[in-house]
Amino acid sequence: MKRIFYLILIFIMVTFYLTPISLADGGLFTQLYRDIYEPNQLAMIVFDDMVEKIIFQIDYEGDAEDFAWVVPVPGYPKLFSVEEDIFYELHKLTQPPPPSSFGCGWGAGVQTPDLEDEGVHVWEENQVGIYHTTTLSATDPNSLVVWLNDNGYAFPAEGQEVLDYYVQQSWFFVAMKIQHEGTMNSSENYSGAIQPIGIMFFSDEMIYPLKISTLSVPSWGTEVLIYAFSDERVTFPGAAEEYNAIVTPDQLKEYPILQGLIDETFVLTKLRKNFSAEEMDEDLILLPVPKYIALGNIIDLNSPVGQFVLIIGIFIFLLKTKKRNI
Repeated sequence: MKRIFYLILIFIMVTFYLTPISLADGGLFTQLYRDIYEPNQLAMIVFDDMVEKIIFQIDYEGDAEDFAWVVPVPGYPKLFSVEEDIFYELHKLTQPPPPSSFGCGWGAGVQTPDLEDEGVHVWEENQVGIYHTTTLSATDPNSLVVWLNDNGYAFPAEGQEVLDYYVQQSWFFVAMKIQHEGTMNSSENYSGAIQPIGIMFFSDEMIYPLKISTLSVPSWGTEVLIYAFSDERVTFPGAAEEYNAIVTPDQLKEYPILQGLIDETFVLTKLRKNFSAEEMDEDLILLPVPKYIALGNIIDLNSPVGQFVLIIGIFIFLLKTKKRNI
């Protein structure tokens, strides 16, 4: 029994000291590439007092005139433009160290309450950055598919079932096309990530609308990277956590874009996952991490000190187990 006990202890110590603990998977690319150029969907979410602000950036390749994007949200949306470098700032902020409150009325926007077409209601149209946006709601998914196709969104007929999922929950839809001075009279080709856009809405829970992406997911899957600001460290099923820390407004002085969006103290969690089409059958609900697995909030498992503390803890646990068996 004693020999087995010491063999287990030696194995644990050798394992921890010869194999560094890593909270993120490695690769041949630089971390900058992985954070900004590799994910198919980039998002920053700020969740505070049932108000969610979500900033999206997606990959697109093709002519600007062919671009069409539909985002469902659970509450009436307010759209806002975001500078392109925001995800570069988030990348810098979440690198490991070297060895508001709003009223119920969103206001703004070109109100078009008259435009209703057989089960589809157009609430407003806006120009937000490079996007021409239309805020919609619907009572019939088939009518919504017809409206989208009639208005140049080329929405697939098989997507009606997905739209019905959101229509049944009385969600709103933000339909977007690229339209700015450079593309009004000539076609401009895009390749890679395009300008991010922000959407703000009321929500009972911290949510990322993923299900609708099943209509465009490639056979090899879609990588999603989310930066979540909330009162607690959060996660979702299968997510790889790459960073978590308390972030205060004073820490954002070197990040002017983030400073304009974050005006109070939050916990920032960085989460990544590569989804297959089969895994995208539900929207992502970001929930607090259970306390019993939140060891990373107490010690840094990537540091020698953190690893030493963990080994001592395991040694004490084994010692107590051994005494009980005597």
